[in-house]
Amino acid sequence: MFDFLAFAVATADIVAGIRIALAAIALICTGFIIFVVMKQSGNSDGTEAFTGSSKSDDSETYYGKNAGSRKEARLKLWTYITSGILAVCCIVMIILQATVV
Repeated sequence: MFDFLAFAVATADIVAGIRIALAAIALICTGFIIFVVMKQSGNSDGTEAFTGSSKSDDSETYYGKNAGSRKEARLKLWTYITSGILAVCCIVMIILQATVV
């Protein structure tokens, strides 16, 4: 009987530790997502109506035109990866909450 209670207490401690770790990972992911999204530029800056242009004039070279798109692609990829990690952490925390109660 006491072995079962000791196992239940040990399991509850392990689950509490896992939930704390998942909450910390979720908090880090949330801060990183905010940072990465703020670093991304929007599709338009809203000045097309005033200037009459359809694209911003970055640079006329091939490398200059693609440099921004590579950076944006990396930021977009990191946003997807971090959002996936955040979603998995939240789902696992919900499952742990439902099973341990």
